[in-house]
Amino acid sequence: MFAEISYDETQQELIFFVGEADYQQELSNRGFETVLQERKFGISATMIRENPSKYWKYIAQPFRRQFTKKVLIMGSASNGKTTLAKDLARYYDAPVSLEYAREYQIKNNVRDDELTPKDYYYLLLGQYDQTSKLIDSNANRGLVIADTNSLVTKGYYDYYMETEDRGDLSGETFDNLFASILAKEKWDLILFVQPVGSYVNDGFRDMTMAEDHIRHSFSQHLDQMRERYLANIPLVYLAEDYLGNYETAKVAIDAIYQAD
Repeated sequence: MFAEISYDETQQELIFFVGEADYQQELSNRGFETVLQERKFGISATMIRENPSKYWKYIAQPFRRQFTKKVLIMGSASNGKTTLAKDLARYYDAPVSLEYAREYQIKNNVRDDELTPKDYYYLLLGQYDQTSKLIDSNANRGLVIADTNSLVTKGYYDYYMETEDRGDLSGETFDNLFASILAKEKWDLILFVQPVGSYVNDGFRDMTMAEDHIRHSFSQHLDQMRERYLANIPLVYLAEDYLGNYETAKVAIDAIYQAD
C-alpha cells in the first residue's frame, strides 16, 4: 500500500483519520498514529459500499468511477441493441453510450464495408472516450449502459479487414491499441443480444450481413472473443422478442444495481 501512495516515512508524516473506535484501535496496535473523528453525515464507508447509489451524493467525484456499475450490450448488427440501450437508460435514469461508429459514419458519409484500418483506430478511441466521459460525468448516478465497446469494434475489424492486403503493420498496430483499451474497460455485466430479429437497412449497414448464416457466424465470432477476453464478466444471453429481452435485461441489471 505504501508503495502505491509513494509514502516516504523519512520525510512525511502518516496519520489515519477514522470514524470508528475499532479502526482506531486496530491501526494503533499496528503502530500508526490515528485521529478519531465523529461522523458528520450519519453514513460510513460500509454503507456506501453496500448501496453506492443510495449515498451517491456523498461519494467524492474522483471515486465515483469505482462504484459505477457498467453494463455492456453487445451482439451483431440490427438486433435492437440501440433501442434496448436507450430504453434501459430511460428506465434507470442512466447515461447511455451509443455506438460511436454510426455517428462517425454519418459524419464522414462512409458505410460499414468502406471503413479503412485508419477509420477503425478512430472508432476504438472515439468509443472509449465517449463511454469514459459519461462514467465521469454528473449524469452518472451509479449506472452506465454502453451500446458497444472495443471488443465489438475488433470483431468488425476482423470481419472486414481480414481480406484486405494491407502490406504493412496496420493489423499489429490495431491489435496493440485494442489490447490497451480493452484492459482499461471494466464491465460488471454483459447483455449479449442474439440475432433473432430482422435485418434493417439504415443506409450505412453492409447488407451482405443480412444473410442468416453470416449474422450467426459473426455473432459466434463475437461470443468466442468474449470468452477469450471477458470470460470472467457475468453474462446474460438475450434471445427473445424485444419485450422479452427488455424484461430479462432489467432482471439482470437489478441483480447488480440498487436504484435509490
